[in-house]
Amino acid sequence: MEQTESGAAPPTLGIGMVGYAFMGAAHSQGWRTAGRVFDLPLRPVLAAVAGRDATAVRAAARRHGWAAAETDWRALIARDDVQLVDVCTPGDSHAEIAVAALEAGKHVLCE
Repeated sequence: MEQTESGAAPPTLGIGMVGYAFMGAAHSQGWRTAGRVFDLPLRPVLAAVAGRDATAVRAAARRHGWAAAETDWRALIARDDVQLVDVCTPGDSHAEIAVAALEAGKHVLCE
């Protein structure tokens, strides 16, 4: 685990990701390793991943290290442990998800 100059772990940033297929897998890897590549002020925590297929999204959560799985992106946005929403869905759904996340006060990364 990364540490600050004082030796303490940096504060966390809860990540919620919508989408778990190819780009979701790539972004999962990116979130898991970002602190090894960059000097980050916050430590990303993989809070939850969302997808429509319950079995597939639970398997993706286990495979990629997410703490929880949701089958509705609206539920992911509503979670208190998610401060940033990473949108990794097909392009025609980006706007709806990103705007809803912003309206909920979340930070947004849109693939």
